Amino acid sequence: MLRGMYTVRVTPEGRLCAEVSGRLSTEEALRLISQGFALAEAGAITDLLVDVRGVERGPGQWLVLGALLASRMAEPMRLAVVAGTAQEPAARRILRYSGLRNRAAVVMDEAAAGRWFAERFRETAREGNRARRRAAIERERAGETAAEEFRPKAG
Repeated sequence: MLRGMYTVRVTPEGRLCAEVSGRLSTEEALRLISQGFALAEAGAITDLLVDVRGVERGPGQWLVLGALLASRMAEPMRLAVVAGTAQEPAARRILRYSGLRNRAAVVMDEAAAGRWFAERFRETAREGNRARRRAAIERERAGETAAEEFRPKAG
């Protein structure tokens, strides 16, 4: 059995990509998460992809890993975990423990990760448009309220 190994790189598209293989201890997984987020934060990278299909065993302490993910995952970061059938249950549980909900997903290959990132991008754009419309409506309402306050009363 291989000792756990991982590589972290930034793709030409500006996505942080980590590939993990062998037997991954909790300590190595914690180190990967810390290093990955440090690189992402330094480079203002929002799309994070972790390929765990090569993991043969480990890590343990899923709750600790989920908590670290939750504490380091700042808006608007998104995380896609590429997992095979053997790794999928653990990956899903770790993400569930993180509480990241729609900001993280387990997918089966890089193409699915690309589609998921694209869909999240469209949803973020729609949310931004809705927020701008709500703000404009609120400003308009505030203006109407202010205008009503200064209207002379008929007497």
